Amino acid sequence: MEANCSLDHKIKIANSFENEGKLLHAAQIYTSIIDEHPGFLEAYFSLAHLYEKLGKIDIAVHLLQSLMDMDSENTEVRLSYGQFLLRNSKWEVAIEVLSLIMPEEEPLVAFFLGYSYFMLNEFEIAKINFQNFTSIDKNNELVHEAYIYLAKIETNLKNFESALAFAKKADVLYSNFWELNKIYAETYFNLGMFAHAVTPIEKAINLNKTEPSPYEIAGKIYLKLCDYQKAEKCFLKYIELIDDVSSDIYVNLAESCLKSNKSKDALTYYEIAIKIDPGNKNAIEGKRNTELLLFKTAALDG
Repeated sequence: MEANCSLDHKIKIANSFENEGKLLHAAQIYTSIIDEHPGFLEAYFSLAHLYEKLGKIDIAVHLLQSLMDMDSENTEVRLSYGQFLLRNSKWEVAIEVLSLIMPEEEPLVAFFLGYSYFMLNEFEIAKINFQNFTSIDKNNELVHEAYIYLAKIETNLKNFESALAFAKKADVLYSNFWELNKIYAETYFNLGMFAHAVTPIEKAINLNKTEPSPYEIAGKIYLKLCDYQKAEKCFLKYIELIDDVSSDIYVNLAESCLKSNKSKDALTYYEIAIKIDPGNKNAIEGKRNTELLLFKTAALDG
């Protein structure tokens, strides 16, 4: 009884130090608790989270790995360790740790594995795990989030009809989530349903005005719909929001300007596209055609 009281007292002191920002003091106490009581799980995770605050992720991983090695059959420890790894983008290790838990025993494992494989761009395996999760635990609050990931996965795999079906399942809870609306727009665009793509992409932009990706998709949609001024505006906004702009974006921007009779602007953007990628055939051809157009216009004016 006295040992438990002493242990609780030490934890409270460590927590107090941590709240005051005295992290090294707290770490010393957590370490002493682990040395004296190696089976006390709370101290391991408290110390690991403290190392996380200090940016010493590898030390935290080593600590939790040692805990799991001592009690490899403890599902709670394995699951908590797996979540720590996910939070710190240790995707491969998380997969290794979590794969030993059966989804039937803990359905969340299937979601976490799906997410890990998704972050590694292993889309087929991610898809299997997310579908496994949605079939095992239909009432989990994360099911609709899993549908969003499935829609993203199918978009990446160019299965646009399937992506649209998953997006509609996620719509029950996420109709006002910018990324779901972007997915709708992207799938409609790739299915050639350009007019259908307008409403969701405009909604995505309104829901998150600082996210670059919807502006790029919007530009492509408006370009297909021959609304060249809106296309130009969206491509310019996209360029404003990101640092590393692809050559193709400038080609699309140049085409928008060319269609709006802004030939000089178009030429400038084709030249930028070629500087970024000297081998971009569309940029080279576009520049050549625009120069010819400007020459003919100048000759007629002369």
